[in-house]
Amino acid sequence: MKKYITITFPPAVFIIGFIALTAASKPDLRSQLIGEWRNVYVKVNIHTKDKPEVVMQADSSNWEERLHIKPIRTHFLGDGTYYSEYRNLKDSIVRRPTGTWSLKGDSLSMTQLTPDKSVLKLHLAITNDHATFHGMIDFDGEGINNDEYFGIQKKFK
Repeated sequence: MKKYITITFPPAVFIIGFIALTAASKPDLRSQLIGEWRNVYVKVNIHTKDKPEVVMQADSSNWEERLHIKPIRTHFLGDGTYYSEYRNLKDSIVRRPTGTWSLKGDSLSMTQLTPDKSVLKLHLAITNDHATFHGMIDFDGEGINNDEYFGIQKKFK
């Protein structure tokens, strides 16, 4: 019996240690999100009642031409607040919404408090210094979150 325990115990310790080390070395989504993020790609499928679906896409090659602004800078702070900076082509801030954010698993909830109140719920994935956001938003301003949004942002260091 003593020989059996000696032989099986070290592999068990190794496996448990490896699992613990793997879990500890993988940063959680919340800590990965904290910081400044800048848009590099966006695709929105815009749905309206009386018109066919319209697809709007922009990336680093045509962002300014398509949207008439610089890529949006969003700052996720460790205290659960955020702010986004919308800059015109002369790099002046023209809009700065603020609010709170929270994560439940990979679901990001952003509650905008200023300049007007709204809530966004997005699926979030982060790989290295790129994050993808996917969900329903109100891109066309009709008051309904029925426009499908997919965006990629890069962490600014």
